[in-house]
Amino acid sequence: MNEDLMGFSQKINDPSYERYRKASKKWSYIFSLILATIAIIAFPIYGSISGDIDFPHSLFYGLGVGGIFVLIALLQDLKRRKDATWEGKVIEKNVYNKTQVKRYGNRNKTVHYKLYVLKVMRENGKVYTHKFVDNSVVFDYYNVGERLKHHKGFIMYEKYDKSKDSKILCIACGTFNDIKEQNCNRCKVPLLK
Repeated sequence: MNEDLMGFSQKINDPSYERYRKASKKWSYIFSLILATIAIIAFPIYGSISGDIDFPHSLFYGLGVGGIFVLIALLQDLKRRKDATWEGKVIEKNVYNKTQVKRYGNRNKTVHYKLYVLKVMRENGKVYTHKFVDNSVVFDYYNVGERLKHHKGFIMYEKYDKSKDSKILCIACGTFNDIKEQNCNRCKVPLLK
């Protein structure tokens, strides 16, 4: 067992994490503005070509849909600002075989899939449920009873005990890296170990 891989890392204070947070925020706004612009342009064009929606109603639809994209980005930013760093532990893991009926054109098709459910309890008792459809990679990384830390502004959890792991999950971008690596191969932030 490698004692150096026990405990929560102070590398979260590296300036590259703050740069990553700011870049993520900037790109979410840019992406929402691009989608809003496309909606504002596309609805009048569609209305003109199809004759289904007269101008200026088509423009109003485009502005409404575009406004929703911008609103979603604003709400995500607000959620990030309210986020906090906290500790917790994995309290439950379950795998369910699910069936869903999906419509394809004129036909219904039954789709079978696996639902992986991971539950994490914060020290204040609040439970967070994470669901993964047909993908057990992140689900398998965490074990029941393990101590975790959620860092403000990031989705993934840092594990307290990484001593038995051959891979480490980057909490910034969600990429798995070899435990021997110092920085994430994808986003280049220091790995928390």
